[in-house]
Amino acid sequence: MNFNPENLEIIDFHIHPPTVLQQSDLSKFGFSCTADEMVTILRAAGISRACGSVITRTLPEPLTFDHIRDRNRSVLALRDKYPDFFIPGIAVHPAFPEESCAEVEYMVKEKQVNLIGELVSYSTGYGEYAVKEMDDIWALICELDLTVSLHMYSIEDTAALLKRFPQMKLVIAHTSGDETDYTQRLELVRQYPNTALDISGRGPLDWGLLRYGINIAGVEKILFGTDFPLRSPGMIVAGVFAEKLTDAERIAIFSGNAKRLLKI
Repeated sequence: MNFNPENLEIIDFHIHPPTVLQQSDLSKFGFSCTADEMVTILRAAGISRACGSVITRTLPEPLTFDHIRDRNRSVLALRDKYPDFFIPGIAVHPAFPEESCAEVEYMVKEKQVNLIGELVSYSTGYGEYAVKEMDDIWALICELDLTVSLHMYSIEDTAALLKRFPQMKLVIAHTSGDETDYTQRLELVRQYPNTALDISGRGPLDWGLLRYGINIAGVEKILFGTDFPLRSPGMIVAGVFAEKLTDAERIAIFSGNAKRLLKI
């Protein structure tokens, strides 16, 4: 395993950074993590850049779009602090379609944001994505050629969404420990040219998972991600090196595919 982080670009497509927002630090086991510590930890694992969205442990009641907007402003502040490291992903919400569309327009045209999500519906008080309340938001995202990181509600819901918006640049978050579920995810991303899967969360814990994914969906469909701070970044980096992949395949997974989707 000839790992030299200085000679390899690694883009972590999937983190949840701690920000100024209360309860945005998702660290486990009683630990805490500041933004500076996050960057140090990820860089120590060999990660060159990271994409992230904010999730808070609780939601205000009642939920208003101000909370969504505050999440988005907090990731912009992180990009301002770490311009060469952090790539912000913003949130939208079906309860606020007009506000969400206006926010997307502003973020793209004024702040040069090109990533939506990771959207995690259960963490923001809703469920399915393939619903009429989201149609205008999805249509605008496709029109602006943005990339979406999506924590699936279900495989059926994601399939319905892609059937309605087949051109969408959609990255499904997470692999799976269940071979049938993982295969379904791979089969789904194989069907659509702009759809991919990130390996965050469980990562390549099962040996052969990456080779299996490449064989079914193609190497261009697999992106590196960790889900930090919920998962160990070094473990997932090492897992990619442990599999029997070519150098070209590792480069595609570690950075090439993310750079293509994000146009960076």
